Amino acid sequence: MRITVLGAGPAGYAAALRAAQKGAKVTLIEKERLGGTCLNWGCIPTKVWVESAHRWRAIQEVADFGLECTAHRPNLQAIVARKNQVVETLVGGIQQLMAKQKVHVLRGRGTVVNPRLVSVQLADGSREEVENDCLILATGSVPASLPIPGLDLPGVMTSKEALDLKELPSSLVIIGGGVIGLEFANIFQTLGSKVTVVELLPCVLPGVDVEIVRRLMPVLKKSGLDIKVSTKLLEIKKQDNMLALILEGSKGVETLTAEKVLVATGRIPSLSGVETKALGLELEGRFVKVNPYLETNLPGVYAIGDIVKSPMLAHVATAEAETAVENIFGKRQAMDYSAVPAAVYISPEVAYVGLTEEEAKEQGLTYKVGKFPFTANGRALTLGEAQGVVKIIAGENGRILGAHLLGPQASELVAELTLALRWGITTEQISHTIHAHPSLAEAVLESAHSVFGKALHFS
Repeated sequence: MRITVLGAGPAGYAAALRAAQKGAKVTLIEKERLGGTCLNWGCIPTKVWVESAHRWRAIQEVADFGLECTAHRPNLQAIVARKNQVVETLVGGIQQLMAKQKVHVLRGRGTVVNPRLVSVQLADGSREEVENDCLILATGSVPASLPIPGLDLPGVMTSKEALDLKELPSSLVIIGGGVIGLEFANIFQTLGSKVTVVELLPCVLPGVDVEIVRRLMPVLKKSGLDIKVSTKLLEIKKQDNMLALILEGSKGVETLTAEKVLVATGRIPSLSGVETKALGLELEGRFVKVNPYLETNLPGVYAIGDIVKSPMLAHVATAEAETAVENIFGKRQAMDYSAVPAAVYISPEVAYVGLTEEEAKEQGLTYKVGKFPFTANGRALTLGEAQGVVKIIAGENGRILGAHLLGPQASELVAELTLALRWGITTEQISHTIHAHPSLAEAVLESAHSVFGKALHFS
């Protein structure tokens, strides 16, 4: 079987590898770099910066641990160099995997001529035609642009440019208080910039459990972040060596100046090389419409990743890739979105899976809530990171409906609760499972106990 995959992000390269493992003859087409946005300009490089900020914060807090240290200043050039090294290591790893699985990688801009043929313009200007029996579309997403005057001014950047900054801006305004915006706010505020976050909606992290956001806000403000919600950006102007932002909020119109502006207002699907009307490819708004098996309306054509209407997360894209390939090979497996974890890499971390308490109420479900604060967790106290809580929402039978974490290593702790939600493990079963001591995971254990009022170390 000949399979063509258009796009080599987490969706595309995973699909190519899995299809090759199953014996298909695979061609993977990518116009930029293997790994796509996530690996090259998103998830991975951002986390390099997050870790540098975390280490810098730790240096500033060493006195709390009985240590003496003379701190210097952040070296952004060294951070960028390390970021590039990590990215190149991982990209190189993908290249080796492609070679080992005998995936034919074409570097060029692919255009879908018809469902069985893709034309690729290579870097040297020549073209190569690729025929297939099945086509997988995985063309990813691009930053959403806003119709606001001044977004093209020097000093206004997206997350892609921010990852390569060699000097720390004295002041930075971030437009957008979602995951991307808050992660960059945390990074640059920790490293020493004066950061202001401007969010159009009434709260940051829309879609996250309201209680978690409510607990997070005082922590962010105490760290020095200036957060303006229910505030609209009207225009950006050049003002001497600075940028002037005209904002409209609850108190009327105001002007805010900053050295740099980062636009982090989310992403939209990219269908580069896919002429939907000419092909007759059915859409669902801006997204490619697929059935539960990730099939489009065109026979033998599948769509996965950010171009379908599912959470724009790398791990979701990878899961969709594996599901699509299984279906190509006849398994008939529906994509399951019932347990999709997500994390926000700030300090303290936020992670969640399943229903929020607000969604449980809206659906009229009968539920119980268990909570356990990290202030009562021994390991969190030894780490000096005792802010936050583990919150579990469970049905009357103890089956988990949702879980929401604010605190140290929340992105790791959410895995246990994701597994429990996916396979119907109850809070009682979690509470009857021995967890290591001292560990942060004990907060999950105690939260499970707390659902039915049986927490041992908190009342």
